[in-house]
Amino acid sequence: MTPNFHVPNTVTKQLAMNIVGDRKKVRVSSNFLPLMGFEPGKRLITVPSLDGGFTVRTSDQGDLQVYSRRYNTRARANNPMEAIVEFASQSLLSKTFPPGTERFHVRMKQGDLKITPVPNRVFNIQKRYQGHDPLRAMVALTGGVDIRCMADVGIHTDVVLEYRPDEARDVAAGRSLNEVHALNTLRNGGPRLLLNEDIYTVDPARLRKLIDEGDPVTTYHISLQCDDASSAKSASAKAKSIDNLTTTLDQIYPMLRQVEALECPLVIVENVRQFKDSHAGIIMRSMLRRWGYHVSDMTLNARDFGGVQNRTRYYMVASIFPGFEAPQPQDRSGDSIWPLVEKHLHECRDVTDSYAVKSRGTSNRCSTYITRESTYCPAVMKSQARILKDGLAIQDAGRVYTPSEGLIKSLMSIPQDFDTSWMAAEQSIETLGQSIDYKLHHRLMESVKQHLLDNMGQRTILRARAGGRNGELFN
Repeated sequence: MTPNFHVPNTVTKQLAMNIVGDRKKVRVSSNFLPLMGFEPGKRLITVPSLDGGFTVRTSDQGDLQVYSRRYNTRARANNPMEAIVEFASQSLLSKTFPPGTERFHVRMKQGDLKITPVPNRVFNIQKRYQGHDPLRAMVALTGGVDIRCMADVGIHTDVVLEYRPDEARDVAAGRSLNEVHALNTLRNGGPRLLLNEDIYTVDPARLRKLIDEGDPVTTYHISLQCDDASSAKSASAKAKSIDNLTTTLDQIYPMLRQVEALECPLVIVENVRQFKDSHAGIIMRSMLRRWGYHVSDMTLNARDFGGVQNRTRYYMVASIFPGFEAPQPQDRSGDSIWPLVEKHLHECRDVTDSYAVKSRGTSNRCSTYITRESTYCPAVMKSQARILKDGLAIQDAGRVYTPSEGLIKSLMSIPQDFDTSWMAAEQSIETLGQSIDYKLHHRLMESVKQHLLDNMGQRTILRARAGGRNGELFN
């Protein structure tokens, strides 16, 4: 006898298939079955659905039946009327479920079950990229340095999403710099598609449609805005940004929506090291793992990869393929970096007598001076051109200098031919200061490229670039 429970019009569940070897079985074990008319002992028939899956109905002519679930007395109290239906016909499942299916959806109505396959995300992603060049990327929130670095490794950036929101100082100055970093990606790269849109307002479905007008991109690379995770921003400023909606901690939400829509095999996130243990970082990794990605995260210092600045960054590589191997650090050089500095010293501005330099001694946030004895330099900051008191500076023979654009490039290992000369000096230094350390990023992207080749195959690239597309499987 069925206990007295309210009977809804519809009940839904999502369940995992029972898989043993290459045999699969659909099993529904639920207290809701008797409520919806599927009581133990009733006979069942199955009818394949044109839209996938199959429908189950009660019928005296059915060759299947509903079974009851047996429990000891204590367990039965929480499962007062659980019943079971099973469908193990390999012929039925092969006709109604696509290969790779691991989960299914059940819609229960009175006397009617609709069982449909739930797409296997990882399986579908692999299928989607068969025969396409795996070394194509979308890069979001970029000034162009990471795009140039990826190109040097052999990964082409096909899609760019870049929009610089107006800041309070821009509004005060009556200017808008929305396009400045996007333009720099065109000055130093060759994307097919440029989206000069705020990441918060981009429609993921429209983005997917635009990307699908060309080849799909295998890699989604994003440098989430780091201000609100960085120790360089005060706690009061972070709190204020939450109140006035200038915070960027929630950028993981539109980022995850885009990853979900684009179904890229590989996702790369770069940020300050504090981001790893932030709530945003934890949520990001958790969601990617739920979607079937293998997540590798690492905190890397540029000095361990041939760089000269003490720049520590958090990286996450999430791949549908297991086995990503992070780049291995090398011994740090103990040599003075002065020859590199001296080469650009004539370009650097003498600021010895400025108020900002005189105030450096009273600041507990200022960087150590670069001197002839320095074996490395502090990390260059986005605000380098505006906040000399806390910024990078050089001290020699009693004089203090602020680094030139050329020196900043050298300290960050950025090639001198990366062109920011077309923009104003403040925006040029901002673009460089907020970018990646080139040598560090290069080593990481070499590992990413090798991971893609190991799992998608060199022959796929050759076929795709020669004109081969669908039908050419990864090798």
